[in-house]
Amino acid sequence: MPVDRAARRRARRTLIFAGGQCRDAKIGKLEGDDAVYKVVLWTAGEFEIDFNAANASTRTTTTRNTTGLLMEAMRLMDEANRDTVETP
Repeated sequence: MPVDRAARRRARRTLIFAGGQCRDAKIGKLEGDDAVYKVVLWTAGEFEIDFNAANASTRTTTTRNTTGLLMEAMRLMDEANRDTVETP
C-alpha cells in the first residue's frame, strides 16, 4: 500500500502551552511526553499559533515541565546519536 505523504503532512499535531508550560501534546496516536520528544527531533515544519487553544483544552498529557521535557529530549537525541556514530 503506497504511503500518502500529503495526508501525513496534513495530520493534526498539537502542543498546548499554558503559563509557559507544555501541558498537552498529541501527534497522531502518540500523546504526552513521547509526542513532545518526537517534535523536538523535527528539523523543519510549518507551525500555527492559536493563542486561544490553551483556554479550550483542559487535557494534561505531559508529566514533566517544559524544561524537563526539553532536557529529556536532548538526552534521547544524544543517546541516539551516540549509538549511530561509528568508532574507528
